[in-house]
Amino acid sequence: MQAGVLECPKCQTALPPAGLNTGQFFRCPGCHSEVQAEAFPALVRPLPRGAAGEAVMVPGESACFYHEARKAVAVCDACGRFLCALCDCHLNTSHFCPGCLNAGRQDRRIQELETVRPLYGRQAFVLSLLPLFITGLLALFLALRYWKAPLSLVKPQRWMLPAAVFFGALQTLAFTLLFYRLFAG
Repeated sequence: MQAGVLECPKCQTALPPAGLNTGQFFRCPGCHSEVQAEAFPALVRPLPRGAAGEAVMVPGESACFYHEARKAVAVCDACGRFLCALCDCHLNTSHFCPGCLNAGRQDRRIQELETVRPLYGRQAFVLSLLPLFITGLLALFLALRYWKAPLSLVKPQRWMLPAAVFFGALQTLAFTLLFYRLFAG
């Protein structure tokens, strides 16, 4: 399958873009089977053309950090380097140089590039249900430490952190009372 083309699942013939996202069945041009195809609009949208960058014409004009002969058009929001149109990486409203974009992805400083998100609520909830003294304290720690951490991208479960705090506190209180009765009495 090549980029930007949807193929028939039976004969692998390219489906016409006019038949996509209509909600109706249409005939495949190759095998004539009934097909209904839904795709993201970005699949058939033409890619924007990149800019090579303008050459520096006037001596003393700001030049790109990576390409000395290219005119700077933006400043990296992370490191402050001047960037030409070729090196300017747009991310929402920010501009990054290729080095900072790669570093931000690797050490997770740029949140828009995150690929993994730990589910602290689920971890705290499971710990709060284990019947050991230390797990109740760990559940309280995780729940309170990561209370404002971003939730799951797929299925946010907002109830887990409050439930972990409740069960963790209940478990810690129960074990504290148990130890008090055993050792103080």
